[in-house]
Amino acid sequence: MILDSEQILQYNHDWYDAVTKFIETASAEGSEKTYTRKKIDLSNLDPDSSLWLAVVDNEVASISYAERSFITGTPQSIRKCRYHILKKYRHGRYGFKMMKHQIAWARQNGFKHYYWTHDVKDRAINELFQRKRKYTIGDNSWFDDVDYKQFVLEPNLLFHDSPKSDMLQFIYSYYIDDSYEWLPTNSVIKYEHNGNKVDVFKLLK
Repeated sequence: MILDSEQILQYNHDWYDAVTKFIETASAEGSEKTYTRKKIDLSNLDPDSSLWLAVVDNEVASISYAERSFITGTPQSIRKCRYHILKKYRHGRYGFKMMKHQIAWARQNGFKHYYWTHDVKDRAINELFQRKRKYTIGDNSWFDDVDYKQFVLEPNLLFHDSPKSDMLQFIYSYYIDDSYEWLPTNSVIKYEHNGNKVDVFKLLK
């Protein structure tokens, strides 16, 4: 399959070998825990979720999974996860570019809510999502994007996907249906915050 330049595509099996190669490279770059067979099996993807690719000059530069949020007990929600950009493409803004397609896909398929989570310790990325800073390198046009502007910090919840995990994450929501009330029952901790420093050890002890 030959493509020119840059495209955002929904995965199909024609891309199996290219995505397998991407996963091998991403794992070598430090994302091996993100792409275990248990977490993402290219031969057995949920038909009501969707895997997205950023393809640059016929190479998979980035992927992310728009996954039905069974993990929170809210399958009307879509969770953006399994996200990685290869180091050589780091300033491509592919997370935002895939986000646009994923939100449109989620809307077309009847989902009510879309969310993205980030480690509370990653101050830089959280300041981006809270509109407190912009990128120092590359394209900053995404800060004026209509979908990006609709992301809201969930100030009463933190994402915690496993009792074995020592990571807490801030949650950023996009409400496809403004009337939808998101009431997650699993993989979250109820905790009031303003998106600033969180004492992870204290909360998880």
